[in-house]
Amino acid sequence: MATIREIADCAEVSIATVSKVLNGLPGVSRETQDTVMAAAKRLKYRPNLNARNLKMGMSRTLGIIAEDLTVFNTPGIVDGIGVCCDTRNYHYILGNLRFNKRFHHDPGYGKEKTELVMDMMDEMLSKQVDGILYIGCHSHIVAPVSEQKETRFVCAYCFSEDPNIPAVNYDDREAARKVAELLISKGHRKIGIIAGPKDSFHTNNRLLGFQEALYEKNIPYNPHLTRYGDWERDQGFANAPSLLAEGVTAIFTQNDLMAMGVIDYCNQNGIEVGKNLALIGFDDREIASVCRPSLSSVSLPLFEIGHTAADIMLDMIEKDRKPESHEILLGCSIVERESTSP
Repeated sequence: MATIREIADCAEVSIATVSKVLNGLPGVSRETQDTVMAAAKRLKYRPNLNARNLKMGMSRTLGIIAEDLTVFNTPGIVDGIGVCCDTRNYHYILGNLRFNKRFHHDPGYGKEKTELVMDMMDEMLSKQVDGILYIGCHSHIVAPVSEQKETRFVCAYCFSEDPNIPAVNYDDREAARKVAELLISKGHRKIGIIAGPKDSFHTNNRLLGFQEALYEKNIPYNPHLTRYGDWERDQGFANAPSLLAEGVTAIFTQNDLMAMGVIDYCNQNGIEVGKNLALIGFDDREIASVCRPSLSSVSLPLFEIGHTAADIMLDMIEKDRKPESHEILLGCSIVERESTSP
């Protein structure tokens, strides 16, 4: 790669003049600027942006720590971060903890996980990142983040036990309220729920929002119409028969995979989803639009979560400004398809 001295020799100017031109400093005529830039292009000069930025006290690089890149929510969040970085002229380094493969969906946060997080943080900090964005597999507390003080942090799809660290999530509770309101507006009063695990933040927030909507419409919540699963497809299949035996006319499954299990059961037993039974899922994964019947679902603002988290981080870096609220909750939308027709 060409050096500044070689460019100066080629352009027949001083090294100081080349330095001024390449760094955008004043005091050089337009003609000389053009000559220097032409020489730099001819010699295929590439500036060392890292060295230049570090001289200015920043790397213009963010670190992204993802708990698992294979989880459905993560790519959309990373995409939002990437677009924000492109817009504001930053780069990012992406690290993958691979929690799902290593721990098989274990929601706990023990010593081994903590060590993996801390090691990844040390690696990011050794690369002089200006801040770290942490992406969770699900909504939970990320304990180790509060222990590092050397850089800035923002959580996405999770939150820290440290109230000084901003977190960007979506509003589970309000989304479930909208689901209940939609089903009630279609005349359903006896609605079954297939929820996630009892200790999940998502499960409890979605149950609470659903119950609030029932209360507002003077419809009693019947706990006997709620079943708990583990987010997997077979739990929808296993819990559908008992809910149908209770006479429900609609089922809200708290994710799309369990909804697929309900569809499997109904298809095997001559029950027409969308006609004999209304069904709505959560997450709006790709399968929701291609299954038959197509599944109504709650669409998550994954791109917006990533973009917002990156915006907050870059404002902290450039303007030394944190958001007014510790946790930013973004709204979800319902995509209606055949499973809740008419």
